[in-house]
Amino acid sequence: MLVEAFISAAALSSAGLRQALQMSIDKAGTKWAEFMLTRTLPWYAEQKAVQGSHAAMTGVRLVSSDNPGKLFFQKRSYRWEAVSVGDVCLFIISGDELTDAFPINSSDEFDNVPSLISSLQGSADTANIKTKSGELRHGQTLLLMSDALAEWFLKSRENGFLPWKTLGSIKNEADFKHFINDLRARKLIKNDDVTALSITVGRKSA
Repeated sequence: MLVEAFISAAALSSAGLRQALQMSIDKAGTKWAEFMLTRTLPWYAEQKAVQGSHAAMTGVRLVSSDNPGKLFFQKRSYRWEAVSVGDVCLFIISGDELTDAFPINSSDEFDNVPSLISSLQGSADTANIKTKSGELRHGQTLLLMSDALAEWFLKSRENGFLPWKTLGSIKNEADFKHFINDLRARKLIKNDDVTALSITVGRKSA
């Protein structure tokens, strides 16, 4: 609900992603409340429902910054704009360097109580909304990943490795699942849901 509302709001909003996220939080909260009214829950689930549903989120928008004659994904440079609440992370890779990280820059910033978006109407703390923007040029890679993988990514980099090279060698979903299971077996990553997205300008996204 939240992601769908954000995509719609980001496409329509001319005031920036902060406002788009605020709009999507309100819209998703209303839809969640309407949905819960249609559900019959056991008493313990009702208690949880009163507390609301919570999520971290980082949303990204790519804006074309060159050659208006080319199709959007054939361009050589873009401006990226990001908005975030919580610990879903964005990384920009250029060659063998991590050139940008948002909203978390080091592995010791992760904890068990990240800022979260609540489904309860009126409960969004706008002070927790962070924004950032930058350039994404030909050959550079934008990575988005959920907190468990992002923490491993930053720890690996802090220990002198190039984790983007490891992720870049993964060719399909089966390889990704094997990679995550191996990290879990070696206790190098928290046992949590894992999601990742990779976009390299000039190459098909994964």
